[in-house]
Amino acid sequence: MADVSYVPYHTRPDWGGTAANVDIHVEEYEGLIDRSFQYDSLFRSMGLTTFKSVEGASNTYRLNRMGGAVVKGRTSGVALDPTRIVNEKLVISVDTVSYVRTPIDFQDQWTAPDYTAEHSGEHGIAHAKAFDQAHIIQLIKAGAWTAPASLKASGAFFDGISKTLTGYAAATDQEVKADLIERGHRAAITDFVNRDLGDSVGEFVTLMKPEWFSTMMDHKKLMNVSFVGGDVGNQMARRRMGELNGVRVYETPRFPSGAIASHFLGSAFNVTAAEAKAGMVLYHPGKTLVTVEATGMNFKQWEDNKEFANVLDSYTMYNVGLRRGDACAVVFSD
Repeated sequence: MADVSYVPYHTRPDWGGTAANVDIHVEEYEGLIDRSFQYDSLFRSMGLTTFKSVEGASNTYRLNRMGGAVVKGRTSGVALDPTRIVNEKLVISVDTVSYVRTPIDFQDQWTAPDYTAEHSGEHGIAHAKAFDQAHIIQLIKAGAWTAPASLKASGAFFDGISKTLTGYAAATDQEVKADLIERGHRAAITDFVNRDLGDSVGEFVTLMKPEWFSTMMDHKKLMNVSFVGGDVGNQMARRRMGELNGVRVYETPRFPSGAIASHFLGSAFNVTAAEAKAGMVLYHPGKTLVTVEATGMNFKQWEDNKEFANVLDSYTMYNVGLRRGDACAVVFSD
């Protein structure tokens, strides 16, 4: 197509250079910022762990464990045989601060809008995600939990439950995958009933990775699918919830997607490649975990004059202890 006759003599407003081919338009900015999607902690908002605070008192929380009793019989004239009820303890120490630090050079701060609210929001989202994943990691480790020998011998405690869905990885039919997930879920419930937890199965919760939840969407036994969590002004924080075999099912993307070699909370939270194959955990929120907090979420903004920077810190101090691994079942892909 031919140029008009004024080329190359056009006067082009907001185009620089001798050939008027350098774009120097003023950028129109109205304060719109794209950020991380909103995320609220599932474990906090839904009460999926037992919270204990040691703030201002200690860095250690103790929980007592007690074994079972044994019924015996006697006939007339026979001495009664005593049975000792064994006692153990679980000690959880809080020794690591979880934090985010965002320094901004004074010069950069003076020449830009105030983004403190946005930066604080990003801190909160990062902490919530890390908090939830730390809990899921401990739930996954419950599958390999070994009950203390004395408590196990008394019949009051059991080892953790771990199940592998044989054929899941190779299956291409979504109905086959969904059926394997449902069978694994049902088998775990049967194990809990055999452990005398049948009366409290309705109090159990199932956490499922999104891929597995989506696979289950077309399965007839996944019922009452809805969105829960968040608030009226924060619909982005809502998540899918359903019911499977009479147990609540929450979808969560916080399952580890691969091995973790150096977790910020310490080696007890490292994840192996085998553990990263977990796609579902079924557990009792009031029996399986205990979350010990030395301090809740704190935000602090301060001036570091030596480094010529304004610093935004956020920090919390907690640990997640595996209270009873026998009240949790972990289901893995093969």
